[in-house]
Amino acid sequence: MKKIILILLAATLQSCNGQEKNKTQEAKTAIVPHKTETSNEKEGSIDFLDIKYQSNGFFIPDNPDPYPTYSFSDKKTGIFSVDFIGKTNEIQNFWNSSNKNGYFSKTDNPEKTAQDSKAIKTRINEKDYYIVASHLPTQFINYTGGEDGEFEPKEHAKTTFYLFKDNSWKQIGEIETSKIPENVIAFETSLIQKEIFKTTKSNLTAYEGSHSVSVETEATTTGMASISYNFTITKSNISLSLNTYKETTLCEGKYMGIEKNNQLEIYYWGEELSCVSIDPKFIIKKDKNQLYIKGVGGEATYNKWILMN
Repeated sequence: MKKIILILLAATLQSCNGQEKNKTQEAKTAIVPHKTETSNEKEGSIDFLDIKYQSNGFFIPDNPDPYPTYSFSDKKTGIFSVDFIGKTNEIQNFWNSSNKNGYFSKTDNPEKTAQDSKAIKTRINEKDYYIVASHLPTQFINYTGGEDGEFEPKEHAKTTFYLFKDNSWKQIGEIETSKIPENVIAFETSLIQKEIFKTTKSNLTAYEGSHSVSVETEATTTGMASISYNFTITKSNISLSLNTYKETTLCEGKYMGIEKNNQLEIYYWGEELSCVSIDPKFIIKKDKNQLYIKGVGGEATYNKWILMN
């Protein structure tokens, strides 16, 4: 059973039991009421937020970057999970067990608290979250029998991802189930950003050109480690290259720029999931004829505005 769960949702459904029994009464309270479907459900028409699918309860998976989720499985609907992805790093970090002001801050039993469906639901404000459903339809599932309704995906099974947007479910991606990345939150964040930014048109003319900045990071036995950031900005594209000393070169390549409140928010737009973040990687602002950037370097400089060349 654990094998299929890990394959299907990359370790995010550790509490999904693939069962069609043992439903708990406590989990029958939805965050926002959704009307129960009465007709036969087809893929793409399922209301994944329907109260009837929350019977197994909300939980926090034991992941490096945890988030609220719940799972459902039956032979009619298939298997899916519904993940609540915070719209900012601050909201996402609330669910991290190391956050001294977060969800786990007052518990002496983190494992039990991670399964406390009622407590989890009361701390979720839907407007602060992107809600993503990942669905493996029945036609891609082999049910292997047993009283627990055990199952495994068929060869070349595909999982479809949906975003709850404008009060409906919008398909935002599809991938072979066996190829779902282990870093699910980054993968889903990448899908979310490509969906919400695809119609965004930002004129980057005010920031056009080649701009660079260098910062020192930490002392080493052979000198001060440093990173030089080199941005190339055109009317519609942003690219980043790095030069480093005693630092790892990470997250180079293509970026996406969104202008908000007279500042340019810059998001990673490449294929390296470890570089994806819900907040912008960098922010550039213009003060008179000078450009300043925030988000470079380490702890000493990351939250400071640094003059660019």
